[in-house]
Amino acid sequence: MVSSNLKILSVLLICITLFSCSLLDTHQLKDKKKVVKIYDSFEQIKACQFINDLVGSEGTWYNYFFISNKDLTIASINDLKNQANAMGANTIHIQYNIDFNTSVTFFAQAYHCAEEVD
Repeated sequence: MVSSNLKILSVLLICITLFSCSLLDTHQLKDKKKVVKIYDSFEQIKACQFINDLVGSEGTWYNYFFISNKDLTIASINDLKNQANAMGANTIHIQYNIDFNTSVTFFAQAYHCAEEVD
């Protein structure tokens, strides 16, 4: 009886720990002053300099139940923007999203655009 209660308590503690971690686990923008623009058309960034490929993702098998699709998507975009900022890019071209049941993931490219993109 004690062993059974201990197992239940252990499982409950693990679930609470994972839940609390999931609330703090979403990507936030590291530098809100640096603007990174996002485009989905190659025509919009054709005059820009390519820097690198990016993969932005948010969500895991243990926290996707507790985070809305909107928040997962925003956090994934924030992940892309943080990566772009870190490599000196000011523009992101999103190619496509990768479908997973437990996360939101985007494949994109980072660019530096010298002038305003229309």
